[in-house]
Amino acid sequence: MTTLHPDRTQMPRPAGFEKLDLREPEILTLDNGLTACLIPGENQEVTRLDLVFDAGTAFQDVKLQAAAVNDLLAEGTRRHSSFEIAEMLDYHGAYTDYFLTKDTAGITLYGLTKYYDRLLPLMAELVTEAVFPQEELSIFLDRRRQEFQVNSQKVRYKASQEFNKLIFGEKSAYGQTLEETDFNHLERSHLLDFYEKYYRRFFIIVSGRVDGPLLQNLNRVLGALPYQKENGRVSAGRQFVMPDPRQNVFIEKENALQSALRIGALGISQKHPDFPGLNLLNTVFGGYFGSRLMRSVREEKGYTYGIYSSLQGHRHATLFGIATEVNARHTRDALNEIKHQMQQLCDTKIGEEELQTVKNYVYGSYLRSFDGPLQVADRFKKSRELGIPFSFYRELLDEMMRLSPDDLFPLAVKYLDPEKMKTLVVGPIFQDGQEMKEGFEKEGPHHAFHS
Repeated sequence: MTTLHPDRTQMPRPAGFEKLDLREPEILTLDNGLTACLIPGENQEVTRLDLVFDAGTAFQDVKLQAAAVNDLLAEGTRRHSSFEIAEMLDYHGAYTDYFLTKDTAGITLYGLTKYYDRLLPLMAELVTEAVFPQEELSIFLDRRRQEFQVNSQKVRYKASQEFNKLIFGEKSAYGQTLEETDFNHLERSHLLDFYEKYYRRFFIIVSGRVDGPLLQNLNRVLGALPYQKENGRVSAGRQFVMPDPRQNVFIEKENALQSALRIGALGISQKHPDFPGLNLLNTVFGGYFGSRLMRSVREEKGYTYGIYSSLQGHRHATLFGIATEVNARHTRDALNEIKHQMQQLCDTKIGEEELQTVKNYVYGSYLRSFDGPLQVADRFKKSRELGIPFSFYRELLDEMMRLSPDDLFPLAVKYLDPEKMKTLVVGPIFQDGQEMKEGFEKEGPHHAFHS
C-alpha cells in the first residue's frame, strides 16, 4: 500500500480553465405563437415561470407609468380582488416577484410543479385582465412619493439619479429620472394605455421541473391567450441616448458628512470585439473586492467603506461607471486617487500574477452564476433583454481566459483615459476650507437640494 506525503510547504498548482458547459434552452412554440424557453433541472419539485415584456421604463410616455403597471398587476383583475389573488398564491405555497429595468418588465412565479394547473390561469389573468383600481394607484403614488422624499435627501440616491441624466441625457429614454412633480401627473388611464400597448407581446422562460403535464397546461392556458406577434411601437421614434455635453458637475448638499462620487462614460456594447477585454479590465480596476480601487481608496487611504466600477449593459447602450461615497473632507483626494489608478492602467501593463488572480475570480464567479436551472434562467433572461445570443456567455468567458497583459494594455489606453470621463459630485461646497465648485460646471437652481 502506497502512502502519499504531500509537500504542504508548496501551494498546489491551480487547475486549468475548462469551457463553460452551457446548453441552449429548448424552444417551444405554443399554439398562439408565444415562445417558451425551457431550462429543465433534475430532481426539482419546483418550477419557476418568467413572463418577460418589452415594457421597461424607456418605453413610458409618463414617468412612473411602467413601474405602476408592473407593481399593480396583482392588485385586482376583472374576476379577483388583490386579496383573493394573494390568498390563492399563499394557499398553493407559491409567490411572485415583479421586475423592471430600462428595457423590460415582467413577472416571476415560483411554485410547486403539481399546482401549476391552478397557478397558470391566474398568471393569464394578470396579463390580460388587470384593472388597476384607482385606490391602489393612489396608495402606490403615496408610498412612492414618501420613498422619493426620503431618498432625495441621501447623497447616494441623488448622485445615481443625476449621473444617469449626465451619461444618457435628461431628455432621452434611458436618462429620464423622477422629480417630485411627476407624482401629480400619473393617472389610471396612463396605466391602462401602457398595459394595452406593451403587455400583449412577451416571451416565457420555464426553469426547474419541466414535465409533460406542465407543458400541456402551459399550452392550454398561455397558448390560448391573444398574442400580438409584432409590436413596432416599442422602439419607434425613441431616442435612447442623447448625451449631456457637461463634463464635470457638482451638486450642493449642505451639511452632508459624505460626498457621493460618480465617474464614467458611455461604454461599448457586448457585441463589440473589445468587450471581453474591457470587461476583464473593469474587474481588475474596480469589479471585485480585491480590485485596485478597493485596495487603494478603501484599504490604503481609508476614504470609503466601498468602491466599485461596473459595466451596466442595456439593449441600446452600455454605461461604464465608478461609484462610491467618501468622507466629505476627502472628496478631492478620492477623486484624484480614482483617476490616478485609472491612469496607471493606461501607463503600465498589468502584471501576470495580478491578471491570473483576476481570471481565477472571474472564472469562479461565472461558474457560480450558471450553477442550476434558476441561475441559468436569470442569465438567459438577461441575454434576451440585451439582444445577444445565449452562447455569448461561453464565448465571453473563453476570450477573457485567453487574454494577456499585452492584449489589455491598448484597451486601457483606448477606453480608460481619465480625461474622457464625466465626473459628478454630490456633497457640501466647502471641504477643509476648499470650495468644491472650483473646476466643476454649475448646476441650475432646480438641481440644488438642501437639508
